[in-house]
Amino acid sequence: MKFISVKVYDPYQKKLFYEEISLPKNIYSENLVVIPTFFDFHTHVRLLEGQEDYESLKKACIAGGFSEVLIQPNTKPRLENSNVHERHKKLSENPYVKFYRTTSFFGSQEPNNIDILCYSTDGIEYNYNELVENFSKKKPHLLLDHSQMFEHPGIFYKKIENLPKRPVTNEAVAVARTILTGIEFGFRDFHIQHISSIYTLEMIKFLKKYANITCEVTPHHLLLTNEHIKNSNFKINPPLADQQTREFLIEAVKNNYIDILATDHAPHPDKKNDFEKDPYGTSNIEIAFSAFYTAIEDLMIVINKLCDSPRRRLKIKPKFDSENFVVVDLNQEFIVDSKKFYSKGKNCAFDGMKLKGKVIGVKINGKWGFWNGEYLFD
Repeated sequence: MKFISVKVYDPYQKKLFYEEISLPKNIYSENLVVIPTFFDFHTHVRLLEGQEDYESLKKACIAGGFSEVLIQPNTKPRLENSNVHERHKKLSENPYVKFYRTTSFFGSQEPNNIDILCYSTDGIEYNYNELVENFSKKKPHLLLDHSQMFEHPGIFYKKIENLPKRPVTNEAVAVARTILTGIEFGFRDFHIQHISSIYTLEMIKFLKKYANITCEVTPHHLLLTNEHIKNSNFKINPPLADQQTREFLIEAVKNNYIDILATDHAPHPDKKNDFEKDPYGTSNIEIAFSAFYTAIEDLMIVINKLCDSPRRRLKIKPKFDSENFVVVDLNQEFIVDSKKFYSKGKNCAFDGMKLKGKVIGVKINGKWGFWNGEYLFD
């Protein structure tokens, strides 16, 4: 072990300072920075044969610098009752990555504020009648909403290979429908997932007069546009937007109109390049920090919204000390190669793209779990 002086950024105290840190191997860079481990507000697991399970997801999280993640409900079967939640709890137990869970807004399980933190509609097609029915019978709690008018079919905002087109306004209209309906039934706490349009953010600004609302954006909506679409790894819900929207979303992050950076890590084995039949989603949790940093180009903003904001939103006490941190090299550039992912999801929309700012090391509970491309906990 060698002690070197490195820059440290603490987003919880908003402090930047230098400190002597012990690293497992010699490494030289003029721009190493020590930061807290990340929290992902939006993660998917599969548990299907040959697909992402908690072991492969744990490795992917550690390689990406994430020590805590929030699992979304659209598993098979859904996270919606006590039996399914108990199975996930047992499968996800480990000393290094904490897997919190959401629960389906349309199921019987309610949040417990321990490991089941909130309701979510993510990945679930629902209609207005189902929305009203569940608002009317459930106890108010934080609701994460994948805002979409599922009554109208569509895959892309921009027509691709003659597949159905969804109106860009669909998302914003769905945000208004969910929040205003929820308010009528006593709900006052909402989080809008993976926003992808200017109209959506304007709608959220208006509705904040009536409820506590936060929102998130993904790395793919900040770094990619519909002009990048070349195969079904770019089949994402909500769809990639145009360049003007991408620039707008980046500015919204910088101006604090968007509260949280979330991966929407949606792992699948290799897709068949069938836009109509292939599943939605991109696998990205291992390179999410780099994608966010490449898009936003401001370390403090990225870390605030990957570490502080999500934990603060869920009232989770952070760990940031000599036993728990991430080392990043802001100077290092690399080409994304999903074949090398620890995740079983190889469906990465960033494959072949050059990113800047690389996770070099991850220390959790006093042990180095990852260093310079090598997973160390096994």
